[in-house]
Amino acid sequence: PATTIPNRCAKTGLVMPKNRQLLCILDDISDGGAMGFWGDKIFAVRQGTRIFAYKNQCPHAGTPLNWMPDRFLTADKAQIICATHGARFKIESGACLAGPCPGQQLTSVPCEVVEDQVWLTLDVRR
Repeated sequence: PATTIPNRCAKTGLVMPKNRQLLCILDDISDGGAMGFWGDKIFAVRQGTRIFAYKNQCPHAGTPLNWMPDRFLTADKAQIICATHGARFKIESGACLAGPCPGQQLTSVPCEVVEDQVWLTLDVRR
């Protein structure tokens, strides 16, 4: 039987460092959309070939941002929104733009896209 190598890209055979974890395939998230992972513990927003990932926790209330699975964005998909207080956050930085958390921001989860696969640089499931 073939031996599998952890963190090997199935498409290219590229082996990622051990501190990386595969999150998803880029096309799993619709362009301009968002998706939650691991019971919505984290979520990722896609803009073209860029991915922005965050812990799913409002910096003001500590509650999850979404009110339904994969519902992290405003209706026009221009900002991240907290369902609890209506706070709005910039997709690219997680900075609070409006609401009860001025000067605060979402906790980012470092990630990168390699060969159409989205890789996290730390294990947030722990």
